[in-house]
Amino acid sequence: MSTPKGTAPASGLGQGGYTTSWRTTYESETLAPQTYGDLVKLYGDMLRLFDIMAWSKKTENVGGRSVTVFEEGAILDTIDLSTATAIGSAGADISVISAKNAGRIGFDLHIPAQYTNQEIAVPYKITAKSGSGPYTYTCSPWNSTFQITTEVPIGQKLILGASSYAPGEGQPKALKRAWYTHTHKTRIMKESVFFEGGQQALQEWAQLAQATDGSTLVNRSLNEAEFRLRVQQADHMLLGQPNNNSFTGTNSLSESNTLTSDYGLIPGMYTDAMRQYYTGTYGTDNFDIVKFLLASQGVGSGAVDYYYGQELGLSIENSGLGFIREFSGGTDLQKALTSIGFVMKQFTKNGVTFNLCEVPEFSNPLAYGANGYNFETMGLIFPQGKVTTQMNAYNDMGLSVGSSKKKALDHVALGYLNNNGENRKLVVGDVAGVNGLGYKITNEYDQVQWYMLTEMMTFLLALNQSILVLKTA
Repeated sequence: MSTPKGTAPASGLGQGGYTTSWRTTYESETLAPQTYGDLVKLYGDMLRLFDIMAWSKKTENVGGRSVTVFEEGAILDTIDLSTATAIGSAGADISVISAKNAGRIGFDLHIPAQYTNQEIAVPYKITAKSGSGPYTYTCSPWNSTFQITTEVPIGQKLILGASSYAPGEGQPKALKRAWYTHTHKTRIMKESVFFEGGQQALQEWAQLAQATDGSTLVNRSLNEAEFRLRVQQADHMLLGQPNNNSFTGTNSLSESNTLTSDYGLIPGMYTDAMRQYYTGTYGTDNFDIVKFLLASQGVGSGAVDYYYGQELGLSIENSGLGFIREFSGGTDLQKALTSIGFVMKQFTKNGVTFNLCEVPEFSNPLAYGANGYNFETMGLIFPQGKVTTQMNAYNDMGLSVGSSKKKALDHVALGYLNNNGENRKLVVGDVAGVNGLGYKITNEYDQVQWYMLTEMMTFLLALNQSILVLKTA
């Protein structure tokens, strides 16, 4: 990690409620001038990628704790070799063996030039097909001089080309489009606020009462609790993991239930996304490569959202300024977008429009910017296009709840359990004892508590089209 670090900021945060002991400990701070609001602004309420997704309306209501998403596969495919194709003589047939079933008799299979001693790819016609997986394709060259001069290795992708039929021949075999499924699960996250009686009524220093996150101790505490809950949601969205360790929880009836959770964005991208590594600075050449990566997954030239940590952002800015000085005659190649509630810088390189947005939570010293982590050098790139899906929701017993729904979602979307009149996007309630705040008294104790709950899932769609940017040195 190359980003310079100072000492970690002190929070004094600890488990417990606002009681007389809290007042005794912090009396001198709460009754003296201080800069509470500025500290919260600096170290607390920073923008999160979670907030960006929410503000961009990349959300979806779901009717079950488990949602299976069906994604449509591509309408084209290649034939990937599962066995090497041997060297042959001029004009001889070749046998191509692959686990893929997309090849059809009568269609061309193009062999790369490097294996045929030619300067351009050469076509062979599929004349026979056998097997039930793997499949053996018998292919004949269109030109009697064509031959395999270098063994075609396992894993080589061969392009399927056009069909060819004589007058009066019949039709080719039909193709069916594949569907891919992945299942997402909700995660229940909670926060609490506790007040011993009278804490709200005690006099405070005016500067504290006028702090930017609330005018009273109760208001500030509720705001802080909701903020911490949003931090939890952001962490689940970024770094969540499924429950593969049989974690359970017990309800008020002493019944044991399994905790549900799911993969977050970064673990999901680390497994399924393309990766772009850079060393030193992230320059214009790195931006050029993005187009080729997208094209390799069938994504044409268009726009992408590029989220990054501050160190990667500085690298991008410095390389961009260097490019401007050298090639643009001093003109500004970037423009700022603010229409969706946060600032994005936009420019176009190699036919791809990049919407750039720094994620300050990656540099928050009390979050992902703490010593020993590398989020400040990380980048996340997503195409702006929608992903067409079919979604099936399931209840706790694994039974389908409702018919399948067709949805067009972003590559990353937030799902909230919200159905049949119960909205669990954010649940806030009070449990009040004997109190002077006006809440209904439900128990004998001189106290008030507030409980918060959210139940959400993160949809990760077509991650093969996204790019995880990592720094190597």
